[in-house]
Amino acid sequence: MDGSSATGLSLAELASLVEAGGGAESSRAADEVLMIRHADELVRRSRERLQELVSVARSHDVSWQEIGGALGVSRQAAFKRFGSKNEEDMMTASVTDLSDRTIEVFAHLDAGDYEAVRAHMTYACGRVLTKRKLMGVWDQVRSESGRLDACVDATTQTADGSTALSKLANRHLSTGAIVQVTLQHEAGEWIGRVAYNGTGKITGILIAAPGSRDLPF
Repeated sequence: MDGSSATGLSLAELASLVEAGGGAESSRAADEVLMIRHADELVRRSRERLQELVSVARSHDVSWQEIGGALGVSRQAAFKRFGSKNEEDMMTASVTDLSDRTIEVFAHLDAGDYEAVRAHMTYACGRVLTKRKLMGVWDQVRSESGRLDACVDATTQTADGSTALSKLANRHLSTGAIVQVTLQHEAGEWIGRVAYNGTGKITGILIAAPGSRDLPF
């Protein structure tokens, strides 16, 4: 096999090649240089693979605390290394879009399109807020107040009650955010609240009467 290029090798094959080469028996400078190239390629592709694995873990709601623990670093260090370029951009976009997404959530519910809402939920949320449960609640709302006319007065806060913009400035939006809107129906109003994680996925949906207190989020 011509070892001048490693682009066609799998990561395992490349690692085996680097492990086997460059020993004391190698006497040619060209061989040593080739092994350096292979080792450099192995490092680069291993970093890419690690980034992919972290991204997959985050999409499955694995916390930065857990990822940091696996790497032997703090959650802040893990986020700085793997999330600052990708996830921070995603969170910035989420702050901008969360109000619009929340309005779309209730519009989809009113149209009976559960799957459009489910597409934005975390796996855990989808298991709890099944189609039967969520649409059953919405049907009760419509039976009491008629169809949805508008979503107004959207406000966004983080889970601890701080404003979203101040938390974004401190890079702590990964704790999540909650958007509240007033649901104006034909014959009444309701409070609609949607909780999001740091990547903009829905972790909870709540519909309550105006003035309700001690809400779960």
